Amino acid sequence: MKQILLAKRYAKALFELALQEKATEKVFHDMETVATVISENRELRRVMANPLITPARKSGLMNALFGSLISPLSLRFFDILIRKGREQQIEEIAKQYAALYLDHNNIAVAELTTAFAANESIKNTITGLVRHNTDKTLQFSLTTDPEIIGGFRLKIGDYLFDASISKIISNLHKEFDKNLYIKRF
Repeated sequence: MKQILLAKRYAKALFELALQEKATEKVFHDMETVATVISENRELRRVMANPLITPARKSGLMNALFGSLISPLSLRFFDILIRKGREQQIEEIAKQYAALYLDHNNIAVAELTTAFAANESIKNTITGLVRHNTDKTLQFSLTTDPEIIGGFRLKIGDYLFDASISKIISNLHKEFDKNLYIKRF
């Protein structure tokens, strides 16, 4: 919990700086890139967590890895984080920045899970259903899970709408598990 609060503070500071520089979208894409690379690369996480490696070498590594891919603003921010000893929180800070960016631009991430690959018409139908409940623009994150049999699960923030066949079957099992027979004699 303490790490998330710390990450939110750093992300908010970066977001305010990006607003001043009018570079919020570029920094958003930078944070997505860095978060993806760090989450997929175990060795990079281990190097960043290693206290024996000097901050100068860690900054050099970040410059070598991301120097041509991300903006100078993001690179300077990572340099500050490394000098402050916060290099282990870079991934979480990047995620928190993404959340701030999406909230600022009135975008909600909708995690849609279907039994088969969802096409554009399914996304449009769900957008139409959700439109009257939220004024945010939906950005879909699509996954497939054959275990839900049919229907869909939609998660937006903390809200989960489960209209899957597996959920309906589960509810029927619970309903039939109750013994409604009343012995009269």
